[in-house]
Amino acid sequence: MALNNAAIQYHRYMARLPEELRSILCRWLTLGIVDGEGGLVKSAYVTLDGSVLVIGDEIVGKLEESGVGLRLGDGLYLQEFFNWTPWVRELCGEVTAEEVEPMGMRLLGFSPFTYAEYGDVMSGYVELIKVYGKYVSGVFNEAIFRLWGLSGVRFDEQVDLVIVANDELIAHHFLDIRRTEHRGFTASARYLQYGFDRSILLHPFISDDVNKEVAKAMLNRGDVKPVGYFTINYDESEILNIVIYKWPLINPLPLVSRTVAERNILIKEYLRHR
Repeated sequence: MALNNAAIQYHRYMARLPEELRSILCRWLTLGIVDGEGGLVKSAYVTLDGSVLVIGDEIVGKLEESGVGLRLGDGLYLQEFFNWTPWVRELCGEVTAEEVEPMGMRLLGFSPFTYAEYGDVMSGYVELIKVYGKYVSGVFNEAIFRLWGLSGVRFDEQVDLVIVANDELIAHHFLDIRRTEHRGFTASARYLQYGFDRSILLHPFISDDVNKEVAKAMLNRGDVKPVGYFTINYDESEILNIVIYKWPLINPLPLVSRTVAERNILIKEYLRHR
């Protein structure tokens, strides 16, 4: 990736932090906002393109004093925070998921969104993203539903939704865990094996305790650790809120598997010929 002004700024932010603070931010970038630092964070909000508003006392003050983020009331706003990862990875050591509590991040400034006119909740989710204009890694370009293959790569199961954002293909698996004993981990992990740039598991929002346990299980299972975990709180006509427990990481498999790297190259052909 070519460096730009924002990337240089992110790197400078992290490089000048005391080791303790840098370690906390590295954990957040890798695991999501986790409450494993002694209750430093009271609550957190996120935007669909990865900016974060962290509410807290001591941690907000320390980060502000170090010149990181923008103070907003009781919180600290970290612009495009989850997209810092590629630029600051070298400053972060090994991050473990032991004894952490994932924290649900609600969408910042969200108002209920009527989806009934678009059909099902996933169609409404895409329309919501279109309204926002940005998603995960950049500008929203396109959504493709129910794929069994792409650019010569065949899939063993249906990929429920692929969203194209900037130059990334982001695969989504939606599973209503109120109707099944399965959690969707295997399918979401396979999406990474197919060569997609990122994978996101979508569940209905059940309760903070239930969804947090799913996120915790994902953090402690290697094949789905890079997978994002988003939950949708909805009724028969409206999306009431979206709560994100894990941000999707860039697929690490193309760097270690020639087969996955070749699949990634093949499915990226779609971007060049669409």
